[in-house]
Amino acid sequence: MLAELQLHNFAIAADVTLRLGAGLNVVTGETGAGKSILVDALSLILGGRSAERVVRSGAEAAELQALFVDVQDPECLAAAEERGISLEDGALIVRRVVARDGKRRAWLNGRMATGADLRAVVGPLVDLSTQHQQNRLLDRRNHLAILDRAADTGAELAAYRTAYAALRAAQSERDALAQRLQQAAERRDYLRFCEAELDEAAIEAGETEALEAEVRRLRAAESLLQTAARAAEALTGDGGARDALSGLPRELERTRRDDAGLADFSGRIEDILALCDDLAADLERYAERVQLDPQRLGEAEARLSLILGLCRKYGGSEDALLQRQQAIAEELAAETTGERRLEELERGLPPLRRAAVQAADALSQARRAAADRLAAEVESVIAGLGMERARFFCRFAEVDAGAGEANSATDGLGPDGRDRVTFELQGNPGEPAQDLTQVASGGELSRVLLGLERAAARVGSAPTAIYDEIDAGLSGSTGIALGRFLAEIAAGQQLVVVSHLPQVAAAADHHLHVRKEVREDASEARTESAVDHLEVDGRVRELARMLGTADAASATALQHARALLEQQQRRQHA
Repeated sequence: MLAELQLHNFAIAADVTLRLGAGLNVVTGETGAGKSILVDALSLILGGRSAERVVRSGAEAAELQALFVDVQDPECLAAAEERGISLEDGALIVRRVVARDGKRRAWLNGRMATGADLRAVVGPLVDLSTQHQQNRLLDRRNHLAILDRAADTGAELAAYRTAYAALRAAQSERDALAQRLQQAAERRDYLRFCEAELDEAAIEAGETEALEAEVRRLRAAESLLQTAARAAEALTGDGGARDALSGLPRELERTRRDDAGLADFSGRIEDILALCDDLAADLERYAERVQLDPQRLGEAEARLSLILGLCRKYGGSEDALLQRQQAIAEELAAETTGERRLEELERGLPPLRRAAVQAADALSQARRAAADRLAAEVESVIAGLGMERARFFCRFAEVDAGAGEANSATDGLGPDGRDRVTFELQGNPGEPAQDLTQVASGGELSRVLLGLERAAARVGSAPTAIYDEIDAGLSGSTGIALGRFLAEIAAGQQLVVVSHLPQVAAAADHHLHVRKEVREDASEARTESAVDHLEVDGRVRELARMLGTADAASATALQHARALLEQQQRRQHA
């Protein structure tokens, strides 16, 4: 329950506190006194957006604070727990500050919060019905959502949306994949040609470098043989290095008696002779391996030319070519995989379609069954509010087929099912029922909205409901009936009603009066809103004013007001 609302520097409310109780709370006051400011403040408490104009002139920021007590709503408690917000003793304090520069801050039980947090935690506690709600009735696109709320089709709607989302996801994937494959078809032949060309070439990593070395070797084979032969001849041929050195070891040995140091060089010369023999043998073996093979040279040159040509065609280097070959293979493989996936999706769509249709049928049946109950509920309410012979209808039609999409799996289905709903009203017997958006007056809309709200309340509603100008267009005996009706609802739900009808105000459990007063100081006069929590005498005076008598303070006016108050209170508690 909303127990208290404090406003500080909010529009013309410099410092206002509203204390609310259980049952029916009615807020009255003259036009311009600031009643709508209270509704604006509650909208902000619920996470609505604000404008700079809400800050009182001369102030840097506006501050709002609301106290909710005995909070038991499961949705609110779950949202608070999810955000780490503790509700000790079931109390929730909501504070919001709006600065003149547009910055906004909010707290939930002292914990910083966002607008989304306010909507999640505080939203389930308050149902705010304003003239905007009546305007929603004037847009038939809202009628289905209103029916669902009143019919409590949440479970069926959730089941359908899950099935519909699965169907839409599969169809979207199917359509995108089919389009991609169609575009790829033009490229497929080229890719397969490239793949065949590269597969036939069968190029191996490092082959280019190996071929270039082989070609250089084959082209220089004769020169290499000649060079190897000359080197071997210089080492071991006639007059070569071996011949020049062969007699030196013996000659050096003969010097040993004269100087052993010179004789020691003989061993080293013998090592050189052995190295000459080994080196000459290696050169001969190398020469044996060198091929004078023009045929192989031609083959190697042709192979190298092929590879270099493919490199230029597919990337400029052997590494780039091999990467391109891999990419082509993967793209063709992906296309094959895509074709298989497309087949899977095509096979999967009919079962998904059937599941969505079944869920849509169940949702539609629940709606149609609830529509009769809703119509009866609305007719019962509006009959008690002066429209005894009016009839209310929920007209069903099916959603349009797919918007030009051939073979669309979602044809005949929409995000909210297969139904379109239009509310119709037959104001008088013998006249045709017509679209509510075309024929209803403001007073009729108010009464129909009350009927819809009453139906919604029967299947679960917020602990507190705020009605702003719900009595627009009503008066007289209808106002008497409306006051009783609101008091009846308030027996199970806290109501806060901004009203201009004395009949409604007289039925209240708590009466708050909003007035303007001018405060003057040394520099200027300022207009402020003030709130009085009226007791019996104050209520009588306010009711007399609301009754519109020429002299609201006269004994007759006060007598009429007191009689109205006693009448409504007596009938309310009868």
